[in-house]
Amino acid sequence: MKKIIITIIAFFICFNMFSQTYKSSYVIRQTPQTQNAQWKDRIITITDKEISITNLIDGGTKTLYLIINKTEEKEWMFDGVCKTYYCTTKDEDFINGYQKAIVYHKKYDKIVLALFANEITVYVSQFDIE
Repeated sequence: MKKIIITIIAFFICFNMFSQTYKSSYVIRQTPQTQNAQWKDRIITITDKEISITNLIDGGTKTLYLIINKTEEKEWMFDGVCKTYYCTTKDEDFINGYQKAIVYHKKYDKIVLALFANEITVYVSQFDIE
């Protein structure tokens, strides 16, 4: 029993060492037609292989899981050089299938998510990090 508990504790310690967790209560969401601000507590977790954002999909009730395909330092026009993650959704959407996403961490405590519904339509969310 002691070995199991020690193994579980060691797993969580190792998991926390290789992940970054951010809290966000404010997000600006841009759709092709509108732009609105939302106040809701969210937790953004970035590991080496996955990104999760709580309370984002289905009206803010479910977690969005993204699988990281590629990571690089990229220069963005107004934001400078930022760590950029190229991802696909972990869960398949009924209409669109697996969606592509780009996530990058801005210098001034913001994380930007661009979720591609199709080749033309992009939904952009800008999270303020606490």
